[in-house]
Order: sequence, then structure tokens, then C-alpha cells
Amino acid sequence: MKILNISKLLGTFSLTVAILSFVFIGACSPKTDTYDPTIGLYGTEWIEEQRPESETVDQNIIYFKPDEKLNQQFFKNRIDPREFAKRFVLLKAKSLLDAFESPDPDRGREVFAFSLYKPFLAAAGKKIGVEYSEYDRGYTYTSQEDIEMIYTYIRQNLHEKNSFCNFGQLFYKKINKVEIKPYSLWDRVLDPKSKSHAIQTNYDIEYFMDPEKGSTYSQSIRFRVYFLIQGDHEIQISILDASPADCLYE
Repeated sequence: MKILNISKLLGTFSLTVAILSFVFIGACSPKTDTYDPTIGLYGTEWIEEQRPESETVDQNIIYFKPDEKLNQQFFKNRIDPREFAKRFVLLKAKSLLDAFESPDPDRGREVFAFSLYKPFLAAAGKKIGVEYSEYDRGYTYTSQEDIEMIYTYIRQNLHEKNSFCNFGQLFYKKINKVEIKPYSLWDRVLDPKSKSHAIQTNYDIEYFMDPEKGSTYSQSIRFRVYFLIQGDHEIQISILDASPADCLYE
């Protein structure tokens, strides 16, 4: 009888510990709810932190915090800019880096080409005589065959010198550092269909390459990337602009 009672007590104790552990873990987990603007993405506690101007978030990838005005804009919309960067921007930065360093150059160029948005497609279209407006939907007025021609042109013109938008060097030179920084943010607006508040923001992702022989100047290319997150889903992530990218202004 005593053995049964002890077993029963141990079972009750184990259940209690399990419940308390679950509650404790839940209480310590960061609140995140892109459907509820009062919580937002990782709450608002971060605004009180004394964060450094920059910090390494993944090997050679460095995050820079926004200026105070933009920081307050993130706070107003209940979005932690660093956590958003770690959750979404870092993945894009790494996927592009993998493309630049891919052992399969053709595959890497394809991944990169399909990351480019309308301004670049329009610029490439001009090179081959295909009309593609960066101001309309593009796909509505451009045939699929013409779009494939545009992407093919971009992929085939990413050699080291005189390449499309000067991007070819990223595939040939060693990249020693990547910097990411918030650039802008739209106020969140409720989508009546999904009942979620979409997040729209631009981040800069800059890739620094080893300097030329005999030089100490490190070249870099900065991409401005647009992120549209609806609820918990990535809807669109595209490269909007780049610097330098003279091809956009020819």
C-alpha cells in the first residue's frame, strides 16, 4: 500500500513539474504575433535595451542598428528591427552570399538573377530590345518568353568585367564581410482578408570584397532589399536598388 502511495505521489509530482516547466518556458519565450499589432514582432521590451551601434549576428555578417528616428518607427509598429533582421534579412543575406560563392556558377547566377526586381529587369530588357516597364506589373504586358530572355541575359552577363550592373565581380572576388542595416519601414495596415498586419520594410545588405592587389581600398556593392511579410509568411523579398548600379541610369 505504501509503495502504491509513493508511486502515486511521484506521478503527481512529475506532472506538476512538467506543468510548471511548460508555464515557465512559455513565460520566458519572447512574445511574437504578427497578427496582433499590440504585441507585434517580439514585443516592445527591446526599445529599453542599450544596444551597440553594430554587432556580429552570424560569422562575418554584421548588423547595424537604425538611427533614432527609424528606431522609433519600428517601436511604433511593434517590430524589433534586430530580430526582424535575424529572422528574415539574415536569411536573404546568406542566400545571396551562397549564390556568389556557389561551386555551381550557373546555379548561383540564376538564384541571384531571380532576386532582382523590376528596375533591373527593365534595364536588362533595354539591352536586348524587350520592353519591360518598371512601373506596371510587367508580367501583364510582357510575354513569358520575353521575361525568360531577360533573365537569361542577366545570368549570361555576370562575368568578371563589364558585367550587367557591375555585379559580376561578386561571383569572382572573395567577400570578406557583409553588413545589414534597416533603411525604411511602412506603418502596418490591417489586411481585411487575412486579418493580419503586413510588414513592409527595406533593409540594406552590403557585400565587401577583398581589395585589389597593391590597394587597401575594399570595394563593396550595396543592395536595397524590400521585404513584405504577411502574417507569418514571406510574400515578397526583392532587390529594389543597388549602389553602384550605373545600368539603372543609362
